[in-house]
Amino acid sequence: MLPKSDLKNTPDQNGKKFLVFIAYLQVIGIVLVVFGHSFHEYPDGNYGRSLLLYRMLYSFRMPLFLFVSGFLMVYTTKLYSTRSRISDFIKTKIKRLLLPFIVLTLVTFIPRSLMSGMADDGLQLSLTSFWKSFVYNGQLVIPYFWFLQASFILLVSTYIIITLGERAGLNDMVIYPAILLLFFALPYLPVNYSDAFSLSQVARLGIYFAAGVVYCRFLDTFDRFIPWESPIFLICATTLWGWLFFLTENTGAIIICSIAGIAMCISLAKILEHHNITILNHLIGANYMIFLLSWYCNIATQQILHHFIELPWWCFTAMSLLSGIYIPLICYRYLDSHPDSRWIKITAFLLGQSINKKNRKYGG
Repeated sequence: MLPKSDLKNTPDQNGKKFLVFIAYLQVIGIVLVVFGHSFHEYPDGNYGRSLLLYRMLYSFRMPLFLFVSGFLMVYTTKLYSTRSRISDFIKTKIKRLLLPFIVLTLVTFIPRSLMSGMADDGLQLSLTSFWKSFVYNGQLVIPYFWFLQASFILLVSTYIIITLGERAGLNDMVIYPAILLLFFALPYLPVNYSDAFSLSQVARLGIYFAAGVVYCRFLDTFDRFIPWESPIFLICATTLWGWLFFLTENTGAIIICSIAGIAMCISLAKILEHHNITILNHLIGANYMIFLLSWYCNIATQQILHHFIELPWWCFTAMSLLSGIYIPLICYRYLDSHPDSRWIKITAFLLGQSINKKNRKYGG
């Protein structure tokens, strides 16, 4: 585990102070994502989606993931000074997001097609299925990877908007609220969003990405008025989230519930930092590797293993959760501990991973 003092005093790759609470939000988000993917064997015929716990977590876990992505876009790219060229930013995100998407899709397509008789959701071994697996949200080889497509579109489009806005001489008080309003309006526009390149997910979840962008830009102002570190605030935010869930589930107003859930997580992360509770520290930096590799663990422990042994559904869930977090963590630690190996460098590059220990804390 990394002591709190080391975390706080270590700058990130741009020389900025490391934000411990954001690192905790990343960890909380990825744990919830893996947990949400671990209910496949629940006996409801719908992969556990009827469970109240699953539905409640679903209300904010991916919004939280996108919120953190928006926050880090502003924080790690130095949007306040020395802005890089748009083309450089796009190249960086291609390497970080699209290259791992392409590599893991190529590696996984044939094996997944061949195991269609064992897995619940088969994949046809054909050229048509192959090219569609790079394009359409519902036909991705690794279903979770819609997030990579959506994140790339959100990051690039928002970066371009901010850059062009600043070049036009617009004030931040105009640019950032405009971004928030734009993404809030997307789901309500008379547009039939395609599943191609996860555009439908961009429209549905872009508001949370924009919220993260705005929160980071006006961080000091928000933190001056919101008592994040107060246990009373955490209790109130949790209560509000739970109450709003039952009021807004399956309605357009679920966005309010999701925002309350994000506020709950921010408060929890700030409290963990404030009280030096280091239980999550060992996962810091590995969240992106966990995201990329957890699907393989989910499939192995649920859709494959249950063909060979009979266990209660919750055993498969526990194995999926633990393996989905800690096997990728082991892979991450191995890559990070062999920075001089040629093959490790190639592997890390293909997976969009940084193995420079000075730059490793922000995992995505």
